[in-house]
Amino acid sequence: MGNKHNNIKRLIHRMNEEIGSTYKISRNTSILNFPKIFLAKALNYRVNKRGTPESAYETNCLMEKHRILMSYFENVFHDFVASYEFDDKSLLRESKYRDKIWVCWWQGLDQAPEIVQRCIASIRKNAGKYEVVVLDDFNYKQYVHIPKWMEKKKDAGIITKTHFSDFLRLELLAEHGGIWLDATFFTKNFDVAKIMELPVWSVKRPDYGHLSVACGYFANYSFGCNYENRKAFGIIRDYLLEYWKNNSRMVDYLFLDYLIELAIQHDDYLSSVFANIPDNNPACDELVKVLGKPYDEVLWKKLCQDTQLFKLSWKQQFPLTKGGQKTFYSMLIDDML
Repeated sequence: MGNKHNNIKRLIHRMNEEIGSTYKISRNTSILNFPKIFLAKALNYRVNKRGTPESAYETNCLMEKHRILMSYFENVFHDFVASYEFDDKSLLRESKYRDKIWVCWWQGLDQAPEIVQRCIASIRKNAGKYEVVVLDDFNYKQYVHIPKWMEKKKDAGIITKTHFSDFLRLELLAEHGGIWLDATFFTKNFDVAKIMELPVWSVKRPDYGHLSVACGYFANYSFGCNYENRKAFGIIRDYLLEYWKNNSRMVDYLFLDYLIELAIQHDDYLSSVFANIPDNNPACDELVKVLGKPYDEVLWKKLCQDTQLFKLSWKQQFPLTKGGQKTFYSMLIDDML
């Protein structure tokens, strides 16, 4: 009964947040946009839950929402964009943490769910000569420079851990370069050296869909850059800092994607390096869909043909067996994938 009560409270809280943020955007753009945004957010949830491709109607609604929110961010960032120049002096500071793979689990790896531990183990297995750094509440400050005002907002709960990790990944790459992967990535034959050579990298699937304004052209749970192109994430970090300096709540769960898209539209260098990210990992979301199903070696080999990174979830429960057979989840936990 307690869990049900908490879920209802959480749902009411999320609804109030969505209504408040939608009203804020509509007031800034046009009050007529309120139903359009709210409908698109509802459709986003439905498509995510359903797990099947969008209809043409859903795509049109989602793209209209993206158009409205980009207009909102253009208004909010107008003065900042007009005067912004990246501080190249920050690139002169030499880093002793070059070429790392960055992963974060705030509670510490020992407290992570088993699926997260297996994912991080797989990243380490594929890392080769590159060190995997697992950041947590106790060690992250040794790797990044954080404005005091941002720490205060985080400690006050204004910036959640989830959205503080947005800043963390950008700051890590801006200072040191390397690769950021969410802790729920399972890797198979991941060519880290190849990624480390690219100016800028992210999981890129142009036919992915329209739930995010990124439309598959980047995914903020996977970023990377070589040391010489740290500026790319320094620019995006500056946009994020500007947002949190002047705001105490987010207006959309995927608002980082809007900031990235805004920065790309206003910076030719950023536009160029993001446009040159090669298409990769088309089956990134396919393993999680079959984790609870009986293991199928033919299917697994097919998924691995052109995909090295599989985004999983620690929020779902998966059976170890089904119909008397081991599931994909069981094979993953037993280190047999």
